[in-house]
Amino acid sequence: MTLNHLYNAYLGELYGISFFTTFVEQYSDHSHNNKLQALLEIEIITTKKLKAALLPLVIESPDYDMDMDMDMTQKGISDANKWLHLPWPTLIDTMVTWVAPYQQRYQQQADNAQQHHALFTLVADHENTIYDFLLAEQAGSPESIHILMQFINKNS
Repeated sequence: MTLNHLYNAYLGELYGISFFTTFVEQYSDHSHNNKLQALLEIEIITTKKLKAALLPLVIESPDYDMDMDMDMTQKGISDANKWLHLPWPTLIDTMVTWVAPYQQRYQQQADNAQQHHALFTLVADHENTIYDFLLAEQAGSPESIHILMQFINKNS
């Protein structure tokens, strides 16, 4: 496990912020705005924690730019715009398929981490929370928002 994995996770969080910001601002079904806002908050919390921890570790390396990466931001907005028209159930189904490989990868990285275990665990917990929320939404659970709120309350 290298810092590269954590840096890539950080870039993924930047993507997630722009993706969910676009949905919060533009998604037509406002009945899910509280869920979208909570998803955005999870991305923001994780980004802040990752950046604070990674900055001292990568400060000496020109390979890492810990400032906002505009490519990931633009990609997040672009991908969100492709999905804004989807009705909520279809959006959730699409996101389950999309998030699943990341959830598996981040959990495996956390399980195998020799260094920076807390950071890898944060990233895995973040992705597990989103995935568990999506599965609960897919199943029609009225408690799905509580999955997101548990992460937010634990990590704020």
